Amino acid sequence: MDNYFEEAINVMKEIYGKDVPMSLATVNENKPNIRVVDTYFKDNAFYVVTYALSNKIKEIKKNSNVALNKDLFVAHGIGKNIGHPLDKQNLELRDDLRKVFMVWYDKHNNEDDKNMCFLEIKLTDGLVFANDYKYYIDFENKEASREKFIVGIVF
Repeated sequence: MDNYFEEAINVMKEIYGKDVPMSLATVNENKPNIRVVDTYFKDNAFYVVTYALSNKIKEIKKNSNVALNKDLFVAHGIGKNIGHPLDKQNLELRDDLRKVFMVWYDKHNNEDDKNMCFLEIKLTDGLVFANDYKYYIDFENKEASREKFIVGIVF
């Protein structure tokens, strides 16, 4: 079987390596919860600027399994609050996110607030459609398959 992992990752970078609003699903007790967040794809993960006291972070702390969706794209991953933007380990990511989210970053975030944080979603698997193909991606094993697929849905 051919491995299309690098090709699939390049597709992901092209489509999601910028500010992309997506639906983020978490679990609250035994009920799913969903909301739209701005995301940025980098290094096989999505990143979100958020607040440590938000419901999404509270839910992820209890159950780190999450899902993301945008049009036909769907992915699963493990969510984690990786800390404040000014934490030493986040400074490079902060620079990236300030550029990617430059239209709204400073308007909607207060880096003086200790509860501001970055959410990292390390992807486990995903399904992405691009260039008349659909890619099934296994991020954990760095494998992907590719099938011819013409999207007939107009977004």
